[in-house]
Amino acid sequence: MTELEEFKAVIVDTMRDEELASSACHVAEAYARLWPFVFMVNDWDVWNEGRRALRLQVVRWLEDEQASYDFHQFGRGMGLVGFKDREAAARFERRWSGKRRLMSASYQDWNPHPVKSTFEPHHPN
Repeated sequence: MTELEEFKAVIVDTMRDEELASSACHVAEAYARLWPFVFMVNDWDVWNEGRRALRLQVVRWLEDEQASYDFHQFGRGMGLVGFKDREAAARFERRWSGKRRLMSASYQDWNPHPVKSTFEPHHPN
């Protein structure tokens, strides 16, 4: 399933009115044609307390990035953010999606305490 199809499935599942859902799906399709990098931000850390708009901090961050973007809100806490630039889109996703990227440390760098501890990994001889 493509991201657009996933977006449309979420829209249909979320909106109660069939006509509104159909209209929103058409908007999502048009949006995906205009903006090459699109994120559905329903469960992201971008909404104000009432989930009626983007937080001011997010808007300021977007403006500071000086990248072409657009925000479309379907309803309370449901919307799309589109970008023209891949790098700007990646920065937005890293900053606001809530996903944490795990980075593995190399074996020899791992030591939670500077003194030998029970947490130190076993070194095979």
